[in-house]
Amino acid sequence: MPRTIPDILKDHILPFDWDVRKVWALDAPAVPVSCAEFAYLLELPLWSSVAKRGMLFDIRPLDVIRDPGVSDYQARRLREADLHHPIDVLLLAERRWILDGVHRIARHVALGSPTLFARFHDASVIPAIRRHADA
Repeated sequence: MPRTIPDILKDHILPFDWDVRKVWALDAPAVPVSCAEFAYLLELPLWSSVAKRGMLFDIRPLDVIRDPGVSDYQARRLREADLHHPIDVLLLAERRWILDGVHRIARHVALGSPTLFARFHDASVIPAIRRHADA
């Protein structure tokens, strides 16, 4: 089912669906990056407050960091975010698009980590990760 992306997020969420398992399979080096470069994302309603309700885009990561009680579901996901894995970023149209890792970014910021590890991918990976309408 296609998701409806709120206007506030159109510049932050790619207009196509991708398979995160295929992203994980990509080959790219993990490099250290300042957490501050991605902290702006925590101000956006990127998460759904309720499990198994689809992408509601009704809660900001920063809300959960400040008060885990606003969403038990996202608070649990934040606590369980595995910081051993890098985030995955698509470089497209001179922008950075997060493919996987907002919970890890949020946890790094909540813990006061100065850096995180990121894998950067260019547009050539899109055919390999893109979900097709008939898939």
